[in-house]
Amino acid sequence: MMGRALTSRAIQPAADTLSAARGFLLDWDGCCAVDNLLVPSAVRFLRANRQRSVIVSNNSSNTPGDFLRILSKAGIEMQAEQIVLAGVEALSRAAASGSRRTWLLSDPRMRFLARRLGVCLDAETPDLVVLLRDTRFSYLRLEKIINALGSGASLIVSNPDMTHPGRGGTIRPETGALLAAIQACIKIPESQLEIVGKPAAGLFLKGCAILDQDPASLVMIGDNPATDIAGAEALGMNALLVVPSPEQFFRGLVETFRIA
Repeated sequence: MMGRALTSRAIQPAADTLSAARGFLLDWDGCCAVDNLLVPSAVRFLRANRQRSVIVSNNSSNTPGDFLRILSKAGIEMQAEQIVLAGVEALSRAAASGSRRTWLLSDPRMRFLARRLGVCLDAETPDLVVLLRDTRFSYLRLEKIINALGSGASLIVSNPDMTHPGRGGTIRPETGALLAAIQACIKIPESQLEIVGKPAAGLFLKGCAILDQDPASLVMIGDNPATDIAGAEALGMNALLVVPSPEQFFRGLVETFRIA
């Protein structure tokens, strides 16, 4: 079943797809969790399927350790390699780039991880700008970024998401919204720009490798049609869209398809 919701007409195709699946890739924000609070029915699903599941998320504000602690408190014991995050992957790309001067725009906790990975942080004269979700983004930072890019600096962006869901139906601005502000000011040549997260193939393929399965053997579960669903389908992976809500969706998986 490719990118469809769990409606009455879709129940049998979904059941067939799920029964044949050898594992699951799951989004985090707006899917398994909202504002890092786990969805109760998703907890039931993950407890039963933790050994054949990988979290594949565009999140760039947290580390795998953060997620593991949240999961562990809910009785879900997973390994660090089962958490694939766009922010961490972006920092790994920066570390491997050989850049001597990297300006990182991010949550403060990600700076510590960047240093551990060997990223040389220098916001004054960067030859590489790494854009994660930065809640302190400002006019002055925007001005500095576009002038760094205009002087030849490269840009690595964790993900293209414009928003993600917050509690109570609120909307949280995401990294893609910050990228849109930058691109409104300056045209960035393709050779200078890399976007790491979904729908690009990298995170999906890393999840497949962790489970030692090909894409056609897995099911992607996510809430964003443009990233979770489109990215999975481009690789020939079955995909399920979390609607009408994460709680109702996972309850349907647990109760209707009896996979937990």
